Amino acid sequence: MINPELIAGMLFLRMEDNEAIEIVGNGKVCLFIRFNDYADKKDIDVLGRCKTRIVAIDALCCPGKSQYRLEGLLREINKAFCGFMDQCKCHQYQQLFKDDQTVNAIGGRSIVNLLHEIGVVTGNWGCGAFGGDPQLKAMLQWIAASQAMRPFILYYTFGLEALQMLEQVIQWIVSHKWTAGELWNVLVEYSSQRLGEETRVGFFNWLLRSLSSHDDMLNDSYDDRTCSCC
Repeated sequence: MINPELIAGMLFLRMEDNEAIEIVGNGKVCLFIRFNDYADKKDIDVLGRCKTRIVAIDALCCPGKSQYRLEGLLREINKAFCGFMDQCKCHQYQQLFKDDQTVNAIGGRSIVNLLHEIGVVTGNWGCGAFGGDPQLKAMLQWIAASQAMRPFILYYTFGLEALQMLEQVIQWIVSHKWTAGELWNVLVEYSSQRLGEETRVGFFNWLLRSLSSHDDMLNDSYDDRTCSCC
């Protein structure tokens, strides 16, 4: 037993699609490599708890092609959002979304103090035995974290081959200042093509190829305009 406090998660019934379980203050009592006593040296909050928060969010199990349907995309991004949002700040979310005062760029910041710089640490959610698409899930989690106004997301790929291009794709999206909505629309378009078997490549390759083709078209159009003006 590494983290005994996590047993609390077993006390709840099966979660609904708009529910998540957050366990605050759990600490380690031993390590994986040896099961003797272990002193957890994490910082302590004012209530004497470890400054840790673990969120349980259940991904779709063995979704197959249904994960590319709009219903599947919405289910997963809403589930991730429920886990990533701060339940104590619900009134702030409501006010911000009502006034539309957030910075829309992916990875951008809100005009308010963003939850004391508490980000999200995550990984290949629902992509192991559950059989989810790791590239799709990574993008959905990124959008959810942005919409939850988290200032950053640390993503551990655990060396998964399908995510080797993750950093390259993220850098391109950030450099072009895409909004969460723009990335969502692109994901929906890709998923539609994947569902209709118009493409079989992963999202990253599909995206970069699409962008390359788009840039080539822009360059061709620019060259044509230049020639016609000469």
